[in-house]
Amino acid sequence: MNQKVIIEISAHHCHISQKDLDLIYGKNYQLTPIKPLSQIGQFASRETINIKIGDKIIKNVRILGPVRKNTQIEISETEAHYLKIKPPIAECTCPKKSGGCVISEIIGPKGKINRCAIIIARRHLHIDPATAKKIGLKNKQLISATTMGKKSVTFHNILVRIDPNFRPSIHLDTDEGNAAGIKLNEKATIINNKY
Repeated sequence: MNQKVIIEISAHHCHISQKDLDLIYGKNYQLTPIKPLSQIGQFASRETINIKIGDKIIKNVRILGPVRKNTQIEISETEAHYLKIKPPIAECTCPKKSGGCVISEIIGPKGKINRCAIIIARRHLHIDPATAKKIGLKNKQLISATTMGKKSVTFHNILVRIDPNFRPSIHLDTDEGNAAGIKLNEKATIINNKY
């Protein structure tokens, strides 16, 4: 298999519920899109939050829209080290089952919340059903992919996520992208879809 898929780097960001958005930005607040993301219907918003744990703060963390059922923050290992925390590497958080998620305070212009979960996002592949079927991928399976360039690496344990609204792309965090020297619009080759 030599299927190539574009790589996208996800910097730290926040997904937020309407309930929590109301608490930190005001009742019935609506996110303001400033840039569409590659996945259909998703966007970077003008709104940001600050993350606070103890005396450590990361400022101006972008909120991504649209609003979601649950609020979560996604950061890199380097940022976790700065915050002196060990969040789990996970696909998402579960409000009924902490799974070791670190709880932080998030601060907005009109309020704050002290129950927001932080994770390090598991590397994953967004893909639509037709393309997934064409190359023999199943939802939730793990694949490997090799990057190009002088710092080429092979990433393992990439979680396949299939949805009709997805466009094929591998999402890595900033640490992973920097380690592999990923450049804009670079692609990776899927080399293993057997496990």
